[in-house]
Amino acid sequence: MKLLQNNIFQPVSVSSGQRLELVDIFSGPGKKSIELDAHSSLTYLVIGSDADIHIDLVTRWSACSCTLFALFFSDAKRPLTGSLKVSLNHSHTSANVELISFLYDGAQIHIDWSIDIWKNIDQVHARLLEQNVVLGQNISLKTLPQLNVASAQVRASHGANLDRLDEQKLFYMMSRGLTQQQSQQLLVDGYINLALASLSEFSEDEVADIREKLNMLQNKI
Repeated sequence: MKLLQNNIFQPVSVSSGQRLELVDIFSGPGKKSIELDAHSSLTYLVIGSDADIHIDLVTRWSACSCTLFALFFSDAKRPLTGSLKVSLNHSHTSANVELISFLYDGAQIHIDWSIDIWKNIDQVHARLLEQNVVLGQNISLKTLPQLNVASAQVRASHGANLDRLDEQKLFYMMSRGLTQQQSQQLLVDGYINLALASLSEFSEDEVADIREKLNMLQNKI
């Protein structure tokens, strides 16, 4: 099952045994709740710009999993705030969460991401990674990735990076005739392609439509 939504904040429930691929595109404020039943699987792509987004994802039974990518775009006219709280309340559950923020001139981003693992559960795997790609100047970034682990039988990791695009790769592409803007866009596309590659249920045309929406967000910045 697959869903592509624009500014829809209605709750989502992934039923027992169901696999859902969900793409949410946000450009305004709102809160969203997601629940996972037993043996369910969620692949979730969140795209945001000029938004205030708060997402709560909770397991309701054991043996469920989620993979989440977030792509955020911000500049001086498009601040973005957000929070994501993933609560793994049952054994044999997993969460793989990766956030990629693209920070243009004057970007203002404040993000709190957390994965909570309850006590007395086991066979749990959690990963939280935040990547902030600096593409401009005068950036304000506040971020707090957290792992709150109350059980010993888990595998968990988290991290946050603040990087500029690889100067050597930019130089190489420009030496082959590309402009600086074209070279920069190719490297940005590499991050975006990583997220889009997780969408196996969407057709090539549907992925191309999502990519076009991403291009529109970047062109407005």
